[in-house]
Amino acid sequence: MIVTHSSLSRRVAGTISIAAFIAIGAQTLINEGNNPLLNLALMLRYFTIWSNMAAALLLGWVALRGKLDARIAFALATALAMVGIVYHLLLSADHHPVGWDWYTNQMHHTVVPLATVFWWLAFSGVKASGWRTLPIVIAVPILYTGFALVVGEATGFYPYFFLDLPELGWGRLLLNVAGLGLVFMAFGALLMGARKLITARA
Repeated sequence: MIVTHSSLSRRVAGTISIAAFIAIGAQTLINEGNNPLLNLALMLRYFTIWSNMAAALLLGWVALRGKLDARIAFALATALAMVGIVYHLLLSADHHPVGWDWYTNQMHHTVVPLATVFWWLAFSGVKASGWRTLPIVIAVPILYTGFALVVGEATGFYPYFFLDLPELGWGRLLLNVAGLGLVFMAFGALLMGARKLITARA
């Protein structure tokens, strides 16, 4: 179902899009190396950047055109929610950015995810997508997992410990991926429930 967004929704979406683009652009400049395009390619090894880039592009589309498929908006909100949750619960303890890297890190893992989720809750509309759309939230994680494994096989670099195939073996890795898929669906269900509750009280 295609949702037509209000002028307020479009302005908020545009603000988030600009913030996401600025954070990604800034990260390409502060990373080591002299080539921002190469830095961007290296950054795209991470699901965080995939999700933030998707927010920048899709919310920019909403700002410019005023329409977006409700299923895509739902998948985007769930992906950004998971970026924030996984980072702060599992990864932040071993990650200590400093200087400008700290600011871009907060944008990627906190500000853009929270803003996108709140935008979706506020403007998606309770009738826009139902429970039957819930499985769509695992499409992008599965696609990203395949990408990460191909890149890992080619370069020896695995961006997340739960996708480190040489360390885990196929059995443990597939269990991790299945578990992540279930977690994505669970949080997608929570988002849908929260949206229904907010709409009911509005």
